[in-house]
Amino acid sequence: MILKGSAARWTSNSDAAAKMNSVDLVTETDQAVEDMIKAAIAEKYPSHKFIGEESHAAGDRQPLTDEYTWIVDPIDLTGSFVHSNPFVACSIGVAHMSKPVVGVMALPFFNQIFSARLGGGAFLNRTTPLPLTGGIPQPLTELSKCMIGTEWGGDRSRQCMEKKTESLFRLAGDPSKGIEGGRMVHALRTLGSSVCTIAALVSGQLDMYWYAGCQPWDVCAGAIIVSEAGGFFSGGKDAFHRVAPMGEILMSRRYVFVRPVPDSETETREEIQRRLVKELYETVIEWTNEGMTT
Repeated sequence: MILKGSAARWTSNSDAAAKMNSVDLVTETDQAVEDMIKAAIAEKYPSHKFIGEESHAAGDRQPLTDEYTWIVDPIDLTGSFVHSNPFVACSIGVAHMSKPVVGVMALPFFNQIFSARLGGGAFLNRTTPLPLTGGIPQPLTELSKCMIGTEWGGDRSRQCMEKKTESLFRLAGDPSKGIEGGRMVHALRTLGSSVCTIAALVSGQLDMYWYAGCQPWDVCAGAIIVSEAGGFFSGGKDAFHRVAPMGEILMSRRYVFVRPVPDSETETREEIQRRLVKELYETVIEWTNEGMTT
């Protein structure tokens, strides 16, 4: 449906509508995809709850509870879809007891489907184990050796942009060339789509993904896929340091991921991942987007 919708845009006069602002877009295809998914779920699982990006935008704002809840982003990122950029994905996650338990991320322009269920491992196109390094995580020792994914996001206000750019300045900057607090990481990447960025990370093509401002439907599926592959998922600085409950993290709109890594001789994989997040959060400045409460 996404591929057909993209092709149809070349032969019609359809246009994207703005939601929050001129970079927060929605198309007929967004709504059609969400309606299709929602109807299929309601038919098979009528008692399950549903949280979707377009339903939320229309005023149907469901809280996350311990009930089975489907958390869906029909098209991420609509801006990429509108511009025929291939970094577009559909994300379908299921949460139970306020924790992600099933996840599917479909990247139609790349013919890729990433999937996982709790305790069942994580796979590309059903059979290829993740990460794509033969299912074997590769070592990662320090923040300066990381390729980090992040986004500019939809809130382009001065207070947000100043903190975002200062954070990227510190992450990329060379401390030996006058950048105080600079980490000089290997690279920073922005794909536009949180779901596509998480797919790259769980594949082993990015080392970390950090952002504030996206939504639970952007990360729910990715959280279980990354976790089942041996990666790490948490929230913002406060949630990370106090090891907040997963349901709180999922709804917080502040997220950090670290790709799968192996144990070292002195640290477990989680100790390595948590150390990298700690170093990241010692470097960056948090911001609060419009609509975020904390």
